Amino acid sequence: NLGCNEGEKGNHDRAVKHFLIAANMGYEDSVEAIKRLFMRGQATKEQYADALKGYRDAVEEMKSHDRDESKRLGFWKESDE
Repeated sequence: NLGCNEGEKGNHDRAVKHFLIAANMGYEDSVEAIKRLFMRGQATKEQYADALKGYRDAVEEMKSHDRDESKRLGFWKESDE
């Protein structure tokens, strides 16, 4: 992940940007990475809030009535995601 690579180099601003992009695409680990950076003072509260909102929006956008129905009927397991 580019965010991890940049973070390892000490480029925290660039790492946050990459993690934000991934969070906006629904990648939960990126939200957690930004949370850790925020807790260490390497990301802002606004950046963390943006990551949470972007992640929520992406997850909501991916929801599907048909997918929910197939899960209810047992055709879809959480491990299939």
